[in-house]
Amino acid sequence: MTDSVKVPQTARRHFLKGFIGIISGAAILSVGAVAQVFAYFFGSKITKPEKVKFLKTSIERMQAVTSQNELALERVENDYILVSQYNDLSKTSGIYFIDYTMKPALAFLGDNDLPNLLSAKCTHLGCTVGNEVNNGTILCPCHISYFNVQTGVPNAGSPAKLPLPKLNWVIKDKQGKILTTCTDDGKITGVMDKKLLQDSAVYISKV
Repeated sequence: MTDSVKVPQTARRHFLKGFIGIISGAAILSVGAVAQVFAYFFGSKITKPEKVKFLKTSIERMQAVTSQNELALERVENDYILVSQYNDLSKTSGIYFIDYTMKPALAFLGDNDLPNLLSAKCTHLGCTVGNEVNNGTILCPCHISYFNVQTGVPNAGSPAKLPLPKLNWVIKDKQGKILTTCTDDGKITGVMDKKLLQDSAVYISKV
C-alpha cells in the first residue's frame, strides 16, 4: 500500500483561487460569445441602448457569480466566519447569514441570552424561512411551516417534518479570544454571563 500524498494548505488555497479565476475568465469570455449569438439570431442592427442593457446585465451576472465564489472561498479557508456583534442579536428578529454549506441561516438571541443559530433552509422543499418571531415561531411562507425558534422543531401539522438544523458557533472578544463555544448538539462551554459578553462578536464555527 502506498502512502497518500498530503497537499499543503497553501497549495490548496492557490488551487482554489486559480480555479475561481478560471471560472471568472470563462464567464467574461462568454459575454462576447453570447453577444455573437445574439447578433446571429436577431441581426447585426442591435441598437446601442439594447447593447448597453445586454452588457450591463451580463456584468451584473458575472459580479453575482464572483461574489458567491468569494463567499465559498472564505468558508473553505476559515474555521470561523463573523455573523454579527453579540449586542446586535435579537429574540424577535433574526440576522441572515450564509453557513458553511452556502445555505441561508439565521442568528437570534436565545432565551438563555446566548446565540441561537439555525439553518434558514426549510426542511420541506428548501425555501428560505422568515426571520421574524411570532408566538415563539418562525414561518416558512412557501407552504406555511412554523418552526419553534428555540429548537428548530416544526409545529404539528406543518408540511415540514424535520427540524431546522442547529449550527456550531463561538463568541470571541475584541482580541480574538474565544469566550464561549456551542456545538450543533447544544453543548455549551465557557463564559455564559450576558454582562461579560458585551462588546464580543458571534461567529459560525466549522468544527
